[in-house]
Amino acid sequence: MEISNWHELLSLVNVDKDLSKDNVVEKIQNELKRYSKEYEEWEKSGFDINYVFKDGEKVTLLHLAASCDLENIVNALIEKGANVNEKGAGGETPLHEITHLKSINIANILIKKGADVNSIDMWGETPLCGAVLCDNMVMVDVLVKEGADVNVVDTFRRTPLHWAALRGNMVMVDALIKKGADVNSVDMCGETPLHYLNRPAIKKGQIAAGAATLLGAAIAVALFAARTVTAEFIPIVIAAVAITVAALTVGSVTYKLLKPNTKVDGVAVLTNVHEESASITL
Repeated sequence: MEISNWHELLSLVNVDKDLSKDNVVEKIQNELKRYSKEYEEWEKSGFDINYVFKDGEKVTLLHLAASCDLENIVNALIEKGANVNEKGAGGETPLHEITHLKSINIANILIKKGADVNSIDMWGETPLCGAVLCDNMVMVDVLVKEGADVNVVDTFRRTPLHWAALRGNMVMVDALIKKGADVNSVDMCGETPLHYLNRPAIKKGQIAAGAATLLGAAIAVALFAARTVTAEFIPIVIAAVAITVAALTVGSVTYKLLKPNTKVDGVAVLTNVHEESASITL
């Protein structure tokens, strides 16, 4: 079941004037009956409000409602007992799922109800990392104000400042530094955010070849692991991604692409990027 299907389904429930904590599950059940596989799967769990669906996004109803910016359902689900810190298959919480939203209403609701602003997913990334990757300054401000660690490190020991530098977002870089980001923090390759700024030629919205290579390699390995492509097609995937990334309008789409659904050999890939980018200067 695609996220677009969930969005359509949950949007119908969200505009129901009679929606409340007492009937939110029933109303979602009624709409979900159109999708028998998901309905039967949820039914087997006893219609657990915190059930993590196995297909598609692999998250809970609260994750889905939050990511679709459906405030009424979010409130009803929480009042019904939905866990604001429940994790999906990738370790993401509902707060991770909304870092692309320009509206901060859902964020404020989740945080007020106890959402952990420093919760990490399987990649060691917090919601702040996601907001930085989405160039979402409004969300960054909210998260930091509520206690998000600006110097948190992910699996590859990259901080939010590293990501902002890699994306060439100087406004974000400046904001994070003013919020206390450590400019001397080093990733697992020993590089600081300044190295990231000097590595790619990020000008006029173009993403450096090194970053595109990293992204392409990660996606190729993910597809291979999922048996979507065979080994001989991996170089083609990497090349195709490099070309596509250069043309993307960066934002939420880039964030999703940068988080493949399977682990890759991060050390090897990052080392290659480091070597390939050593001669690139602004």
